[in-house]
Amino acid sequence: MLIARSLKAARSTELSRPQRLVTSGPYATTRNPMYVGWALLHLGIGVAARSGWTLATLPLVAAAVHRDVLREERRLTETFGDEYEQYCATVGRYLPKR
Repeated sequence: MLIARSLKAARSTELSRPQRLVTSGPYATTRNPMYVGWALLHLGIGVAARSGWTLATLPLVAAAVHRDVLREERRLTETFGDEYEQYCATVGRYLPKR
């Protein structure tokens, strides 16, 4: 559900080279709702299938995704500057800010 709502919020935005920041829908709560959704899906499949192998790979996958997120954040800061920094100040990277 989270992944589908994220795609709907992003709609016509080319996520690899965005022309605008997407800050609505799930992006109002987390800056990376698709990644969060994929991690939850990975976890859910591992638990439902009782697959230790699938669960064991989650930290490795999460680390690789986090590395890409940091790279993406640098690019978004270069592209959108203060607008992106203000967004980061109010919306958590993965979890909602209180």
